[in-house]
Amino acid sequence: MTDTLTIAVTGATGFLGGHVIRAARDRGHHVRALSRNPKPLGSDDGVRWITGTLEDKAGLAELVSGADVVVHAAGAIKALSRDAFFRVNRDGTRAVADAAAHAGVKRFVLVSSLAAREEKLSPYAASKRAAEMVADEYAQKFDTVILRPPAIYGPGDQETVRLFQMAVNGFLIAPGSADARMSLVHVGDVAEAVLVCCQGDQGPAPLEIDDGKAGGYSWQDLADAASKGVDRPTKLVHLPNIFVWVMGFVGSLKALLTRSPGHADARKSA
Repeated sequence: MTDTLTIAVTGATGFLGGHVIRAARDRGHHVRALSRNPKPLGSDDGVRWITGTLEDKAGLAELVSGADVVVHAAGAIKALSRDAFFRVNRDGTRAVADAAAHAGVKRFVLVSSLAAREEKLSPYAASKRAAEMVADEYAQKFDTVILRPPAIYGPGDQETVRLFQMAVNGFLIAPGSADARMSLVHVGDVAEAVLVCCQGDQGPAPLEIDDGKAGGYSWQDLADAASKGVDRPTKLVHLPNIFVWVMGFVGSLKALLTRSPGHADARKSA
């Protein structure tokens, strides 16, 4: 591959996708980006925006035509049902990979999730693992690279905003076990990792990344960080697992009744 690449990006208007596009443009790469609507307001003129969806074969064909690499960052982190997760995360991956194969793309980078390690964890995790298996099916067509970030935070992340909103009110709700720990990674680091995956030999195994903190973070670590950020004491409030289960059930029921999907019960990535 040449040093300057033409990179086609799905999920371009999402949290991670926007950072990937900016990082790619900063390094002089040519970027094509898929958007459900015409060119987003205020978007970089250096990006070629393609109107389409993961179900739009013509749009996908236009997106990947002439691309060296496809970065598939689109995906559902909330859905009304298990089937809905699979339609977007598994079937969407197949649609993009199929278009890439027909266009002769040399490399396919799938942004998966650390949750895919444990597919029984949730419908989201199962759908992300299924997406990885689809990508592997195309290994004879192009180089396939699977990136598994944990929870992603940074500018534009609404979950981080909610954390600080709670901290402003003096508390942070921690669901589940008080001993729970989690891996985190900054969105800028994930964008950099995606660009690394666009070049060089990454090997067939999924690449798992984090911010390097040994043992990950506790809820108290997050409460301390939020407290420092808003400059006021933040009390950590633990919710027992039974309350978490009830809240999840109520949230799922509300989603079905209002047809407004809630968040996946696994860490977001794409």
